[in-house]
Amino acid sequence: MLLLVGLMLLLLLAGVPVAFAIGIAAAVFLLSGSSDVPPVVLAQMTLSGADSFILLAVPFFIFAGELMNAGGITRRLVAFAEALVGSLRGGLAYVVVLVNMIMAGVSGAAIADAAAVGSVMIPSMVRRGYRPGFAGAVNAAAATIGPVVPPSVGFIIYASLTGQSVGRLFLAGAIPGLLMGLYLMVVCFIVARKDNLPLGRRTSLRVVAAGLKDAFWALAMPVIILGGILGGVVTPTEAGCLAVLYGLFVGTVIYGELRMADLPYLLAKSAKQTAVILFIIATAKTFGWLLTYLDAPGMLVHVFGSISDRPWVFLLVMNTMIIALGCFMEGGSLMIILTPLLLPVLTNYQIDLVHFGVVFQLNIMIGLLTPPIGMLLYVITGVSGVEMNKILPNLWPFLVAIVLVLLLTTYVPVITLFLPNLLMPAASG
Repeated sequence: MLLLVGLMLLLLLAGVPVAFAIGIAAAVFLLSGSSDVPPVVLAQMTLSGADSFILLAVPFFIFAGELMNAGGITRRLVAFAEALVGSLRGGLAYVVVLVNMIMAGVSGAAIADAAAVGSVMIPSMVRRGYRPGFAGAVNAAAATIGPVVPPSVGFIIYASLTGQSVGRLFLAGAIPGLLMGLYLMVVCFIVARKDNLPLGRRTSLRVVAAGLKDAFWALAMPVIILGGILGGVVTPTEAGCLAVLYGLFVGTVIYGELRMADLPYLLAKSAKQTAVILFIIATAKTFGWLLTYLDAPGMLVHVFGSISDRPWVFLLVMNTMIIALGCFMEGGSLMIILTPLLLPVLTNYQIDLVHFGVVFQLNIMIGLLTPPIGMLLYVITGVSGVEMNKILPNLWPFLVAIVLVLLLTTYVPVITLFLPNLLMPAASG
């Protein structure tokens, strides 16, 4: 097992892409004769890794997010949010959080939300007198809401690894996602008063009504998608198809900003993102199977059992470990590698798998904001040109807010389980 794990870590530190690092480590282990497992298992497990009906939803939600950005939906959501809260001191910061909360109900992808909203809002904030570092920080932090609020690509992947209901996971993320938005707005309020951030433009009921009318079709998108899933009308995969069809209709017919000539580029971009995710899942399947074969889960149960028999201690250790690993590993890869190993441990501590899925996702969101990997920081820097050394000093209050939501969610399970138990008591996906 030392060869398997050690080689993977060595390749990751050398900068080898995650999927290749995992796949090469598994291949070398099998070909080295370190076990009696035949090498053909590598091909079998890799193919079965991505062979999951649940994962069909991933490309649809990614493509829907791209259509949303290209079809004028994002811009109209920004205009409506500014009409609602933009007149407050530091109002554009509230706008960023609110828009990300709305967009989270469609795309479920932090990177896409950060690029779409950040490219619009950061230049606007800087023009109106906001510090570039603060503008970058609030856009990066707010983008973490997307993968927690349903629908979430992360929850789809977690469901494929654990066999849990996608619908229950979606419901479980709703309240923590709303808490994230609320806590981030509290930080915006405090910073606005402390640093005397600019006052926004005056608004009126007429301006709000005009913004609502212009954004109606955009606002209806998350309502239709989530309503369909939660009402049992469509499965998550069908909801992804519905999101794509709705995005196409609104972007081309209603708003007229999406051209058919744009579709090949958007399809290629979505296909690339999907391929990366599925390639990682496919190779990680073999890696996880080998670790299970070598009884790594049993070793983890023994190790954690020797530390403490109290679930709250285990959860504290898990939060600390995942956040630390998230500083160096991409979050999706971390979930794919660790989840199969942790399943027996979670069962041993009688921790609800749906609850832990939300806790895991919140940890990954913190990892997206922490260097050196911190993908959201690189995305924000790329779309805005704001240097990372200006963003980081402004980021810590937002990180504290998300950590508080993480701790609250971790130790008050009813926050995640209330809606699933109320609306989907049977574990049906």
